[in-house]
Amino acid sequence: MKTLRKFRAKAPTRIDLAGGTVDIWPIYLFLNRATTVNLAIDLYAETDLEEVATVSGEPVVTLRAEDQGAELKFTWDTIEAQTPPPSLELHWKYLRYFLELKKKSGRFYPTVGLTLSTRAKSPAGAGLGGSSTLSVSIIGALKVWCDGAVNVELDGERLVEITRDVETTVIKVPAGMQDYYGAMFGGLQSLRWGAGKHDRQWLSPDLIPELEERILLFYSGQSRNSGINNWALFKAFIDGLGNVREQFHGINHSTHSLEQALKEKNWTGAGNAIASEWEVRRGLASGITTPEIDRAFELAMAKGATAGKICGAGGGGCFFVYVPEKNPGVREAIVREVGALPGIRHLPFRAAKKGLTIE
Repeated sequence: MKTLRKFRAKAPTRIDLAGGTVDIWPIYLFLNRATTVNLAIDLYAETDLEEVATVSGEPVVTLRAEDQGAELKFTWDTIEAQTPPPSLELHWKYLRYFLELKKKSGRFYPTVGLTLSTRAKSPAGAGLGGSSTLSVSIIGALKVWCDGAVNVELDGERLVEITRDVETTVIKVPAGMQDYYGAMFGGLQSLRWGAGKHDRQWLSPDLIPELEERILLFYSGQSRNSGINNWALFKAFIDGLGNVREQFHGINHSTHSLEQALKEKNWTGAGNAIASEWEVRRGLASGITTPEIDRAFELAMAKGATAGKICGAGGGGCFFVYVPEKNPGVREAIVREVGALPGIRHLPFRAAKKGLTIE
């Protein structure tokens, strides 16, 4: 066998600073300038793609999720007959999608084998958009395989749409949008969701090192299922249960406050906005927070943090605490105290100023 092409696609996960869950269609259509603010971070998902010329015998296609210990092998003519394990269903469905495009373009050569391998640095069920980030890395690699190149600025929005639609068939509930944008474009983004199109803006890159000094990320040790939580909130919003709609308006208002505070470099105001968003969010449904995470927030506040928030849909996964002043001593004390709690560990990170890249 001879390697014809080999390359790696990687995409960053994200910390949703405020405005998560308002990014689900059609919830954002009922809100005033529905907005999400998130920061891409360097807990990457990676996809390696290798195209191999076969000298004899049937060319083999291999799909592999390294961190899941899963592998699936088949030939091109049996791809439709496969029943992939859950950890490889995304790989399989994206490959099928791009295989059809490649066949239509006349650039598919059935004598060439393929290996698609993935790995993720984010813990499982972390609430950092890991599944969507993995999807973006896969789709980036397959876009290059299909068309020879990917231009994130030109192709990114269309690739986000494809990723969202295919992933939704796997998770089987409406998918939020912010994870795809964080993975595709990176940086510190303000994402405004609207009818027919979305307004994506990078906030000033000068804000990124400031946030790196003020945010501490932790993993609770408890995985969570964002699809289940998001579906419950989605149904409650559409059905008009209780005061869920008012709470979503409150989350959106706090996100606007955070965006404005960041633009003004008002670090106290930014912390107040994050705290306000979390106060509303934790009341959306039972199980969004946990006693262990609440205890972590108490310890962090006692050491100088002014805000904390669970990442993603809640119920476990990651959370972050916010410190308004750049004080290494305060950071070290929080890491020491919170990191000593059972099951909880600190996740050092740097912001990812770029999104999807191909190497």
